[in-house]
Amino acid sequence: MKKFFILLSIIAMGTACGDFLEPKSQSEYIPRSADALNETLLGSAYTRVEVQADDMLGFLAIFDDDIMCTTIEGELNEAQASSFISLQALFTWQPDAWFVVREFGGINQGSSYQVHYALIRGANAVLDYIDTVTGTENEKNNVKAQALALRAFYYFNLVNIWGAPYNYDKTALGVPLKTTSALEARSLPRNTVEEVYTQIVEDLIEAERLYKSLPVAWQYRRDYRTNLPMVQLLLSRVYLYMEQWTNAAIYALEVINNDNFSLLDLNTLNVAANGYYNFANPNSPEAIWRFGNVNSLTYWTNHFTILRRSASGQSISNGFPRFFNASDDLLNTYEPGDLRRENYIVVERYRMDNATRDGGNLAFGKVAIQRNAQGIFSPMTGGSFAYSFRLSEAYLNLAEAAACLGTDPGTALWALNTLRLNRFTVADYVEISGVSGQDLIDLVRLERRRELCFEGHRWFDLRRQGMPSFTREWRDMDGGTTLSYTLNENDPFYTLPFAPNVMELNTALLQNPLPEVRPAN
Repeated sequence: MKKFFILLSIIAMGTACGDFLEPKSQSEYIPRSADALNETLLGSAYTRVEVQADDMLGFLAIFDDDIMCTTIEGELNEAQASSFISLQALFTWQPDAWFVVREFGGINQGSSYQVHYALIRGANAVLDYIDTVTGTENEKNNVKAQALALRAFYYFNLVNIWGAPYNYDKTALGVPLKTTSALEARSLPRNTVEEVYTQIVEDLIEAERLYKSLPVAWQYRRDYRTNLPMVQLLLSRVYLYMEQWTNAAIYALEVINNDNFSLLDLNTLNVAANGYYNFANPNSPEAIWRFGNVNSLTYWTNHFTILRRSASGQSISNGFPRFFNASDDLLNTYEPGDLRRENYIVVERYRMDNATRDGGNLAFGKVAIQRNAQGIFSPMTGGSFAYSFRLSEAYLNLAEAAACLGTDPGTALWALNTLRLNRFTVADYVEISGVSGQDLIDLVRLERRRELCFEGHRWFDLRRQGMPSFTREWRDMDGGTTLSYTLNENDPFYTLPFAPNVMELNTALLQNPLPEVRPAN
């Protein structure tokens, strides 16, 4: 056990430094068994609910059209002035946003790049050792399958944040590929988007083969480790992004036909006392694999608040309203009787003049929610995962793939209607029929937005769905003035710029093309 902690401390030091290009030597402890490597994965390659620095996807919400600045009147808390300067630069997609963050502070610079590569290094280290340790073939295959699945998932995130969309320019620069934990120089150039995707698919196909070689009881366990259906759902997602529609549909069906999972009928939802269901909990029939930290998910949309005063000048007594809310654009997509509107998006509450009032709609949902005696809602962070791979995505992947193939609208409509049947009140559910072509594709993608909001999908979906133009309003520090900003179609900002600290860690990185300074409309 002591040796195990030595290895974890070595990996943790590398994570803190954020320098994946020069990992600390792991020769101080050479693992001897597959069981030891299996435990090592937990500390080196999996995200952990207690590690708030695991900011993987939460910061992406600041860029998409599912959030907006609050419309509730009030004054910004001047003690957080530097935070709002940084947030405005990010919210308005400025080319120097990360330089502004570094200069003014108040929020994290964005640790996603370092976090992902530290976890990749952990997976690589396990893969480097796996053929040298003792253990049965099943034990070794189980460890290797997990490490490959994790590495593929992390590279998928990285290339979709800092590389161009695959269907837009797969020859563009993506992110550096590193498939070994061996020491090497700091300078590591970027691979192309296509090269990164090729590695992702190879890792997932091999992970699937290894999982299928295991006893059925090993292929899926209701815990926090990767599993066969997780790999198959991720393959479906990857092929969807690559527009390989047939493969996307095949793997979506593999997940749909897995008897371990079923869609949750929101009509029968048995919510906790706080009134909201945790869709990332291990007992949900839809949850396939869970990851991420709730603090990281909600940091950008929950941490920053607005100081309010009543007409009489009395301060709010509890629960400052959040500055960012779920956008009206998102909320207006929900149809009458759609139970997701009230179960996926939390209604904000705060205290003023000794009364509890409804505020905006919180820009997060589906995670564990708690409320205090006054009814003020906040996410439960201790021991709570932020995200889950859910069965509903498989239905949406199948529907989109079938719709885009254009030869089987019936399958697309079946998948779409099966999902919606479990999302609407019995009285309001209406079966969709007679739709095909682009109208069907648009309908499926709208359903995807409703279903997967605040789960790390929207920014990626906007990118692969043509990088559309949209406009948002920023509520300025003067107490109410709104400034309008537009993200243009095919805007360079759809491929995020690297933060300065990332460029400094790897001198071989070439910066992504930057847009012009974006003025208010």
